[in-house]
Amino acid sequence: MADGKVSLPYKQFLGYQKGEDGTPAIVEAEAEIVRMIFRIFIDGKTPLAIARQLMDMKVPTPAGKEKWQVSTVRSILVNEKYSGQARLQKFFTTDYLTKSRKKNEGELPSYWVVESHPAIISPDDWEAVQAEIARRDARSRPMGCKSPLSSRIVCGGCGSNFGPKTWGLYKDDKTYRRVIWQCNDKYRLKKYCDTAYVTEEQIQEAFLKVWNEMSGSRESLLADCKTARDKICDCAELMRQINEAEREIEVVEELSRKLIYEA
Repeated sequence: MADGKVSLPYKQFLGYQKGEDGTPAIVEAEAEIVRMIFRIFIDGKTPLAIARQLMDMKVPTPAGKEKWQVSTVRSILVNEKYSGQARLQKFFTTDYLTKSRKKNEGELPSYWVVESHPAIISPDDWEAVQAEIARRDARSRPMGCKSPLSSRIVCGGCGSNFGPKTWGLYKDDKTYRRVIWQCNDKYRLKKYCDTAYVTEEQIQEAFLKVWNEMSGSRESLLADCKTARDKICDCAELMRQINEAEREIEVVEELSRKLIYEA
């Protein structure tokens, strides 16, 4: 592991096979499935919706089964090996007789290997997915995402997400049924959230109003986005610090060699 040698459980790993030189090689047909999973997750679908879509498409799981589990989809999304990187010794064996394993929480060295094998997902896209997972977990994103507004409307009172709720006189009576959007934690907290509900018509009107305002200043908005992108992506200062640190490392190594020689 310290040498950066990466091995994968190929029989249960989607997108890779063992290459002729013994290193992981991309299986393009399976890699397209992996890219699709990452893409539709960023587009707003949940792991549950992705699992259902894969089953509708008759795509087998990494283990060759028909039924996809939410945990399987999520394990693909969080696996850094799809970005061409690998964290080695995530777990270790605590007892070789019982084969019990434990998550490495600092008991043993852990190694992060960069560009250890061909990447199916770019590192930037993988990082974006991890940030989106963290965002959804922090906001308790619901398992369903049938509406494009899911997890997009945030309560101004408690900070939870708004979700669609169906109102009607009877369960099967659609005559007086309508959909409203309400705070998901309105009755879950010790103190009821007093934020009022909104109708889908109100949401649509508000969306169109904001969209029209943004469209009117489209050029300035694009210019601001480009300025922000250039500023965020400017790595000149970071590269200067890296080069300075590398020079200091070289000096320390040379001093160490001299001390060893004198000793």
